[in-house]
Amino acid sequence: MRRSRARRELPDLTKITLRLPDPTRIEEGELSKSTHTRKRIMDSAVNCLAETGYAGTTTTTVAERAELTRTAMLYHFPSRMQLIEAVIYYVLRERLQLYIDEVKTIKSDDWSTIVDVAWGQLQTNLFRAFSELLMAARTDPDLQAIFGPALAEYDRGRREVALATYPEGYIDSPWFNLRRDVFRFLLEGLALQGGLSYSAEKRKDDILGFLKALASRKEGETLMNVVVSPPRRGKPGTK
Repeated sequence: MRRSRARRELPDLTKITLRLPDPTRIEEGELSKSTHTRKRIMDSAVNCLAETGYAGTTTTTVAERAELTRTAMLYHFPSRMQLIEAVIYYVLRERLQLYIDEVKTIKSDDWSTIVDVAWGQLQTNLFRAFSELLMAARTDPDLQAIFGPALAEYDRGRREVALATYPEGYIDSPWFNLRRDVFRFLLEGLALQGGLSYSAEKRKDDILGFLKALASRKEGETLMNVVVSPPRRGKPGTK
C-alpha cells in the first residue's frame, strides 16, 4: 500500500492576515458590540455587492440591509469609500480563511478533491462580491489604489498557505506555481463567465475533470511535462 506523504503543519492564520486590516476590530474605547455591528455591516455589504453590483452598494443601501439607522452607519463608516475599503479587506480575509479551511479537508494523497470544494466556494456571494470589486477597480483609480495592494497581500497569503500545507511532492515540483495559477484562474474564470453558451454542463464537467487530473500528483506532472519544460536552475516553487 502506498504511504501518504505527510502534510506540513498549517500556519497560524493571524500571522498571514495581519497584513490585511480587520474591519471588524474594536477601536480603543468602543463597546464590544461594535464588532458584531461591523460584522453585520460587512455581511450586508457583501450581499449588496453580489446582488445589486458595485454601483448599487452605498452606505444607505447597506444600512437598510443591516437594519441600522443612518446615524449608526455613519458612525462606523462616514463615507462610501471608507465602507468599500473595509469591505475589500473583509472579502479578502474571508476568502483566505475559506482557502485555509478547504485545504484542511483534503487528504494528503488525494488533492483532486479540492476542485469540487473550490468550485463550490466560487458559487457564493463572497466570490460574487470579490468579482464586483475586481471589475470596478479596473476603471476606478481610487478603488484600484486600495484594491491592488490588498489583492497582492491576499495572493501572497494564499501562496504561504500552499507552501505550508501541500505535500512535498507538490511544492518541490518545478511547476508548483504554474499548476496553482492554472488551477485557480481557470476555476475563477469559469465562475466569472457566468454561463457557457452550449453544452454547458458537459463543458463545465470537462474543465473540472481536467483540473482534477492536474491536481493529482502523477497525472499533473505528466500534463506539465507535455506543455512546459522544467526550469534549468533555481529552487523549485520559488518565484
